[in-house]
Amino acid sequence: MSLLASSVQAQTVSSADDSRDLSGVRIQVDNDLFAGGGERDRDYTGGMAITISGREARDGFASLDPVLGKIDGWLVPESARAEVHHARQAGLMAFTPADIESAEALQDDRPYASLLFLANGRVSVDVDGRNAWSSNLTVGVLGLTLSGRIHSEVHKLTGSDQPRGYDNQISAGGEPTARYTLARHHLLVANPNGTLDVKTTVQGSVGYLTEASASISMRVGRFDSPWWGFAPELTDYIGAPLPVAARSHGRPEIYFFTGARVKARAYNAFLQGQFRDSPVEYSASDLEPMVLELWAGFVTQLFEQTQLSYTVNYQTAEIRDGDASRDSVWGAVQLTHSF
Repeated sequence: MSLLASSVQAQTVSSADDSRDLSGVRIQVDNDLFAGGGERDRDYTGGMAITISGREARDGFASLDPVLGKIDGWLVPESARAEVHHARQAGLMAFTPADIESAEALQDDRPYASLLFLANGRVSVDVDGRNAWSSNLTVGVLGLTLSGRIHSEVHKLTGSDQPRGYDNQISAGGEPTARYTLARHHLLVANPNGTLDVKTTVQGSVGYLTEASASISMRVGRFDSPWWGFAPELTDYIGAPLPVAARSHGRPEIYFFTGARVKARAYNAFLQGQFRDSPVEYSASDLEPMVLELWAGFVTQLFEQTQLSYTVNYQTAEIRDGDASRDSVWGAVQLTHSF
């Protein structure tokens, strides 16, 4: 038991240094083609994001952290704020129906949708080192034409079919949106040798995705970073703004990870729209109230301070009936560098 406590304490002490302007950066690219299986361009078709950690993430221009801190002050116990780490993220997500060559509004498939966003995230680690809270606040714009242009340029480079239906996307022309998320993590199992850990997470969010979820995740192999610093269970299409956590002893890492998550979802703006009418949108009764997610992947050290991560994500159907009632699969690639 003392070995376990020592391991948890070492992982907690090792962290991104928020006294530095920039302690880490993470670049993520998602695409359904990354998951294999031949030609696929539908549902969550792709996204990209860049995340920074450190003082710049907390205090830099356009930071949402002051607002996030006030909200957390109401919801996160003061005793749980022994150690707080900060991150900031900017990104883009895009969703399409199966037939992207049609310029018509396809009423029997999922709508085009996109979100350009900025987000700030916090991780607050308890004194015991076995529990942590993570939160993030996201603001963005739905329905910008920029999403369709980027998608088209990517397809020109790859020689793929051009997406022609973005004029029919949710909130076409642009509509502001926001979301707040809070999660509670518990370290269930921690091998003192840094070869296995298992954690559980409960999470809730309000905004363009309004839902509650419970998950369990595991990593196995050789790792030296804190257990709270890697959280694929926080992925809602694209990964959450999570601080880049430094390794305890600087040892190279290589490990595999997997997990499962069950969501009870009340609202999804990417399918239901917001205040503006959209050519294709669904009502709550058309959507599945429960969604299951599974994921698996690996992390490996490329250079002394640079890591590569690859994840395959699976999600059960979000829409009850019709052509859009299908499971979705996508892959995610992350490059993480700590300073």
